[in-house]
Amino acid sequence: MYPKNGPEEGVPGKNPPRVIPRWWFGRLFRRPLCSGDHSYVQFFDGMLNGVAPPERSIQVGYSLLAPHWAEVRLPPIHKDVYREHITTAQRPIEEVEAYRKANDIIVTGCGVPKPVLSIDEAGLPEPVTKAIEARSPGSTPNVVQAQCWPVALSGRDLVAVIYDGSKGKPLAYLVPAIIHVMHQPAVSICYGPLVLVLTATREAALQIREVADAFIARSGIRTIYLLPGETREPQLKQLEQGAHICVATPGRLVSFMEECKINLRRCSVLVLDEADQMMSMGFEKQLRTIADDTRADRQTLVWLSSRTKDVNQLIEDLTSDSITVTIGVATHEVDNCEVQHIVYVCETVEKGEKLVALFNDTLSEEGDKAIVFAERKQRVDDLVCNLRLQGWLAVGIHGKKTEQERDYALKALRVGRVPILVVTDVAASSLTALKVRLVVSYDYPSSEDEYARRFMFAARPGERGF
Repeated sequence: MYPKNGPEEGVPGKNPPRVIPRWWFGRLFRRPLCSGDHSYVQFFDGMLNGVAPPERSIQVGYSLLAPHWAEVRLPPIHKDVYREHITTAQRPIEEVEAYRKANDIIVTGCGVPKPVLSIDEAGLPEPVTKAIEARSPGSTPNVVQAQCWPVALSGRDLVAVIYDGSKGKPLAYLVPAIIHVMHQPAVSICYGPLVLVLTATREAALQIREVADAFIARSGIRTIYLLPGETREPQLKQLEQGAHICVATPGRLVSFMEECKINLRRCSVLVLDEADQMMSMGFEKQLRTIADDTRADRQTLVWLSSRTKDVNQLIEDLTSDSITVTIGVATHEVDNCEVQHIVYVCETVEKGEKLVALFNDTLSEEGDKAIVFAERKQRVDDLVCNLRLQGWLAVGIHGKKTEQERDYALKALRVGRVPILVVTDVAASSLTALKVRLVVSYDYPSSEDEYARRFMFAARPGERGF
């Protein structure tokens, strides 16, 4: 009998399920059920009745069957690990509301915890506190962390909509993820990750890795990264060794799931970073397939830079009794801002010349600034070089830049040392509360939502943006 994930899966003291792919032949050649699948009868019934499996291009993860969770005995999980600090508890509600109003924070849901205004108030374990202090001595939680840490540590599902960028966002979910792992029963990491972080692109995942490697290394928690653009063999070796936290793009993760190389049945925290961008890139089916393969009583943390109808439906399906935290420029504030939209039609070879002419016409006053969006990292570097040759000081940000380089570029723009920032859409998610006179889409945006996110940087109350 082939080994399978039975009722003892994930129970301490039991052997982890073996992963043995099998190949079957019928009317059509199909990648078959593997050791984590229960529905042998359904499979054979389909083969005997001549029902061919859909093509991979038509249905994502066609060879994956959702677990029968009612038949799987899983160890209990401890989701609520938050204990409100006495300082936080005694803070008057008027002071809490004043903090939220000053930082453009809107919360909805039942029983929303108060924000924590210092590291001590968060009640983090000593190793985590030391790691934060080592990374940024004397720091306090930023706006995202202050409100989202208590929600995530309480075990509640969270929907965080961050309009004005997301500096510090990785720590906003990595810190609760680490503490969640610390509070779970000790089980071999070969059972699969406890925490799964999904992000849209390799570039975004590399930014998460940069933060996580410097932070998680001090905690003793093992992390793996399943990313496109890298050879599969090292990733397969990491999967064999096991990990507590897995960071992946949806496409690469589903491919490993189809090959039975990863087991998500023990995953109790699911993080969707930039879920709206993953939806606009066509990853909805992958996201649903992955969510179906994680335990039903998991905690789900969804991070957005905008909300659409499709995203709202996904959130409704994947979360339960969630708290929504909205940070940044609200919709009604943007409506009161004047942004003039101008379209230039030209040949590709003319774009560089048109861009310089646009800067000459628009950035005429001291303090005027511009953001240029480009599709690829190499194009960002090329544009920065060409603009400097034309006499315009410019800096660039993309996924290959270090955190120090990104911070330097943003500081140079904010203090006025340079007037132009060239950036990719993914890297732009780290821009916080940055408003400029001119936003240029050098390369066409991938979707309407992406275009909306771009022109938000030109939405300045009381002033016209272009």
